[in-house]
Amino acid sequence: MSVRANLLFLLSGAAALSGCAAISSPEGGPRDVTPPKLVSTSPENGALNVKQQTVRMVFSESVQLKDLSKNLIVAPVLGEADEYKIKEERNAISLVFEKPFQPNTTYTFNFREAVTDITENLPAQNVQVTFTTGARLDSGSVRGTVTQLLSGTPAPEVAVLLYPEADTAHIRRNKPYYLGRTDKSGAFALQYLKVGRYRIFALADKNQSGRYEEGEQIAYLPDLVTVRPGLDSLRLVLVRPDARRPIISSQQGTPTQFRVSYGEGLRQASLAAVDAQTPAGALNEAVLLGDRGRSVTLFRTPALPEGRYVLAATDSVGNTGRDTINVKFPGTVAAGARRTAGYSVVGNLREVYRQGQVKFQFVEPLRAFPKQPIGTLLEDSTTRKPIRVPQEATLSPDRTLLTVNLNTKAKKSVTLILDSTAVVAVGGQRLGLKPLRLGLSEQSPVGSVAGTIQTKYTKYLLQLLDPAGQVAAVLENPRNTFRFDNLLPGTYRLRVLIDADANGTWRGGDPKFIVPAEPVYLAPQPIQVRANWEIEDVKLSF
Repeated sequence: MSVRANLLFLLSGAAALSGCAAISSPEGGPRDVTPPKLVSTSPENGALNVKQQTVRMVFSESVQLKDLSKNLIVAPVLGEADEYKIKEERNAISLVFEKPFQPNTTYTFNFREAVTDITENLPAQNVQVTFTTGARLDSGSVRGTVTQLLSGTPAPEVAVLLYPEADTAHIRRNKPYYLGRTDKSGAFALQYLKVGRYRIFALADKNQSGRYEEGEQIAYLPDLVTVRPGLDSLRLVLVRPDARRPIISSQQGTPTQFRVSYGEGLRQASLAAVDAQTPAGALNEAVLLGDRGRSVTLFRTPALPEGRYVLAATDSVGNTGRDTINVKFPGTVAAGARRTAGYSVVGNLREVYRQGQVKFQFVEPLRAFPKQPIGTLLEDSTTRKPIRVPQEATLSPDRTLLTVNLNTKAKKSVTLILDSTAVVAVGGQRLGLKPLRLGLSEQSPVGSVAGTIQTKYTKYLLQLLDPAGQVAAVLENPRNTFRFDNLLPGTYRLRVLIDADANGTWRGGDPKFIVPAEPVYLAPQPIQVRANWEIEDVKLSF
């Protein structure tokens, strides 16, 4: 046989062998949708007089651990000295402890979603075991729900913590004795607890520290809970008690304004001169609280030049901070610089309902209006009517939103002419006010909500929440009836903050966890507002 023939023979043989050894993808089968099942535990569930130092869980298939530190809950809570090693087998997980368990103590190990299968990451269900190192299992239990105070919605994945009566430092300094978590519906259940008196908390522990830190949401009961078999269901509500003063996060000046930013929303802000010679009224005319209360803007005016001032800021729960600030307006406005628009018409209207509203949004606060009319309403280009405050127009508390209320008999159009000598920004610059001509519509683009109130309380705030859950309007202590007008179409909710002690301030929580939050009433059904439609049969009872 020739060399060429030998070479061809060898190559063809190699190709045949290569073809026989080729690996092909396995044919697909049905997807595994069955999670692993817990087959057995050691110690056995409910075991007494346990001496071993290993907790072993055996499953129906190959498993793996996923986020054990996040998922595993041990009750009572393990101390820092209770160290263990993790041993993973094909279908078993073991926790091997270096030291014996505490004597006469009932332990529950709940792995929650820490154990999953290999192929689909399906979490095994009900992976927990309870045993005791004593002669009997503890029989106390606690169950209940955790909800948000202001919205009434369930609070899922929130830590529930129990501290013995003797632990007076409890949640601010120490770790709990018992720990649990709420499920997706906000419900919780802790079993096999020592009978006794405890303080109970629920904590939205964002940094997983196991302790309460200022600014976190927390639920508490002012009184101790006596844990026993069959304890009635508890209702915990998350609040955000805050004893900290508002803190300035940044300061920035421009040629015309000085902006002070805060890390939380403010309820009010006021300015005072350090030398106390400038009247407070003239100063605060140039102060604007914006960005949902997170910023205070000081506008440059003759009464508010550069210098040192005391800025007092009060947050939503009444904490007040006073800071001395050095106000600077760096640079100058170039003579030929183009100014931004000083105002806009809300909604870019082309027509308006004859009993509707026209709103003008201004960039800067307006000066106090003079006693004479602030403008003229021209009907069909023939009839002139004055626009007066407050008869035909109102100015928002921050003096940036001017609302003109129409009630016209014009047939085709109206023209609003604001007086540039009466409508003036605090900075004194020209606003460029132009006549606004609008056609008339026979149908209102907005709706209204009205109803009756039955209550024993004398002090409360009735809030209308918009589709985004923000407060759209507020009525203070309405008696017997209420009404909200000029509402854009959408889904709204009614909420009542009840000032139960009638001290003039609704209390949303106590930083000392002694006094409970004051009640919140949420209307059970949302309200669907439609254009040109009045809802008048809403009944509130609280």
